Amino acid sequence: MQKSCKSLLRLAALALIVILCLPVLTMAKAKQPELPPAPVKITLLATARVNGHIIDWDYKFPRVAEFGLVKVSSLVKEQRQSNPYTILVDGGNMLSGSALTDYFATTPSKLPNPMFTMYNHLGYDAVVLGTGELAYGPAYLTKVLPLANFPLLSANAQTSDKALATIKPYTIKEINVGKDKKKEIIRIGIIGASSIGPDATAEYTGLKFTDPAAAIDAVTQKIGNKVDAIIVIKNDGLQVNGIDAATHAKFSVAAATPGKFGSSLSKTDLTFEKIGKKWFLTHTDTASNYMTVTKADKNMSDAAWPYHDATLQHLEATKKLAENTKS
Repeated sequence: MQKSCKSLLRLAALALIVILCLPVLTMAKAKQPELPPAPVKITLLATARVNGHIIDWDYKFPRVAEFGLVKVSSLVKEQRQSNPYTILVDGGNMLSGSALTDYFATTPSKLPNPMFTMYNHLGYDAVVLGTGELAYGPAYLTKVLPLANFPLLSANAQTSDKALATIKPYTIKEINVGKDKKKEIIRIGIIGASSIGPDATAEYTGLKFTDPAAAIDAVTQKIGNKVDAIIVIKNDGLQVNGIDAATHAKFSVAAATPGKFGSSLSKTDLTFEKIGKKWFLTHTDTASNYMTVTKADKNMSDAAWPYHDATLQHLEATKKLAENTKS
């Protein structure tokens, strides 16, 4: 009998210990609150007014030049290696403006359009429609538009021409910044706005351009709640729009203006922090990277060489013809 009582007492004591330890075990296993992701830096790179200069060569004063997409390509590659979260955009006026683009716009060639080919090669995320894109007429533009692997943007363009329907007011770039296979998407709206007067559209039936500011406001209202920041690209500059994390007030920051012909690359670092369920743009830093000390990218130079070589041969033949005509 005594042994049975002792056994019962032992069991009761053991049960009491288990009951007392349960809250501690439950607390140990309780899920810890999830920490917010670390701040993320997204880099915005921009060119504008390239005007057909894919090679580091000046066709007006025949010589090597400190500009051109082949030099831009070197900086873009370098940046993408240092930060995979990089966006590349262009402010327009790239399709015309050099001896190279003049030659390929007027002479039949088996080569695809040089500018769209090189822009595809660089992997642009968006390009804005400028006056330079209209320079060679509607037949030429509608022929080359399908070659683009990037959206061509103009929020203030209005057209009834189905061939120009690929021109869009905006695009949304989604960047997955998650770690360890976890999805964390930052959404950035990119709006394009064109500064194009009526003279440039004289040949374009059914194409007109409205007030850029009003068009930008309309698109901003449309996509504002769907994105974490908005990049506005104009033919003459860029700005980044965000929302203050503390006050929820909207703000705008001007980005560095790219140099013409690809003589400098605009670089703007955008720092995002996640507060609650939303990503907020909390800091920007902008600068210009000049091509004076930048070497041309060999791969892109090789891809661009057939266009450059054909242009040089054409210019030489034209020069000889003029000399023979004079004599």
